[in-house]
Amino acid sequence: MKCSKIIILLITIIFHSCEDNKYSAHTPSYIEINHFKYDGNTNTNKPHPLQYQSTNITDGWISMNGEVIGVFEMPCQVPILSEGLHSFDIYPGIKVNGIAGNRAKYPFYNKFEIDVELIKDQVIPIYPTTSYHKNVTKIFETQGTFEQPGTMFERVNDNDTVPIRQNYEVFQGQYSTAIYLDSVKNKFEIRNIDELELPLNSFMELDFKSNISFNIGLIIINSGNIPIKEELIQLYPTESWKKIYLDLYPLINLGNNNSKYKIYIDGQYNDLVIKNAIYIDNLKLVHNNYD
Repeated sequence: MKCSKIIILLITIIFHSCEDNKYSAHTPSYIEINHFKYDGNTNTNKPHPLQYQSTNITDGWISMNGEVIGVFEMPCQVPILSEGLHSFDIYPGIKVNGIAGNRAKYPFYNKFEIDVELIKDQVIPIYPTTSYHKNVTKIFETQGTFEQPGTMFERVNDNDTVPIRQNYEVFQGQYSTAIYLDSVKNKFEIRNIDELELPLNSFMELDFKSNISFNIGLIIINSGNIPIKEELIQLYPTESWKKIYLDLYPLINLGNNNSKYKIYIDGQYNDLVIKNAIYIDNLKLVHNNYD
């Protein structure tokens, strides 16, 4: 009986010892990322200073030692079954067209690189930063801030309402553009004035605030000089300023090598809203320059 008890006791000790080792071997280290910061930005109240770069980086695409770990919506704590010194690449990720189910690395932002000493069962905070690639071309970078007098837009019909440069509701700098609708001026359609050559990898960025829905798309101008209007997206009302990244590839791809393009914005009066107002700031087109 004594031997039997000793054997059982030894088996129990060995079993628990193995379980403890197994648990220890699978205890992860953690890295923590709360947000991506754009290089040079400081935390300021709206309206932000003119040099501020608005972003809406929602995700971190994380690799360790060249191997993909995964895509994580921030803020996040990422468990890693390793310890010691490792190299991390963290790519800024966005919601393409503002759609949660369409996430991607933003191809115009730099990745963040860092070496981290991982410690088992401890959380190591990382503070990634980013900026635009040096080879990124920006169209309307100055005009799209609406700081200078004049307009980058033309209205399509004489009876349409026109955008107004104003300083009542501003995201950044001293001015933004506004479109006001009422029961008389009850619709609008505006386009940028000059025709554009756009490569397939073009995105539109803008900050907006609106109490009605409105539409954004492209005018495609082919060799016959007949404009074709193609809608990309309808943006819905938002009570606070929102940054969005719009992928223009599907519409540019409808053209050909000789096509030119104009961006357009249009909308109609909503009689359920007392004062229809759309505000836009920091509108620009971006694409990689491979020349």
